[in-house]
Amino acid sequence: MAESHPTHPIPAPDQADESETLYVRTDRTLDQELHIESHAPYLRVWAGLAVFTAIEYFYAHIFKDALFTLVLGLMFWAVIKAAMVGWYFMHLKFEGRWVYAMLIPAGILAFILTTALIPDLAMQPVTEENPDEDTVYAAPIEPDEAMPVLRA
Repeated sequence: MAESHPTHPIPAPDQADESETLYVRTDRTLDQELHIESHAPYLRVWAGLAVFTAIEYFYAHIFKDALFTLVLGLMFWAVIKAAMVGWYFMHLKFEGRWVYAMLIPAGILAFILTTALIPDLAMQPVTEENPDEDTVYAAPIEPDEAMPVLRA
């Protein structure tokens, strides 16, 4: 039989710290915790992520000519997938509300860093070294000529 860790009953609501009653369950044994964790929906979440990835793939093929719609839609699906990963695999569902307050400055910084690249992308130097580089000229090979052999 598996050994269990010591248990502590949850205090009554009038005696307990609010954070302890909301997030901490100390009345379970190790076996009970493992049983609960073994039934976590990880495979269902993984299957959902796979379905959303397939949706993104087909969405990209459908809207490949409409750049704005393509980017907007792919960002929408990416946010849903990132939320699922954070909620289930990173266990954010067990965190307090303070974690969500950290998303605001992170989102602002991500927006600033992304828009900071726009001048670099828009003002790339354009060179006209070979204006005819799209045209490829191939010299005809005479059937009687021997092909050159490179020797090391």
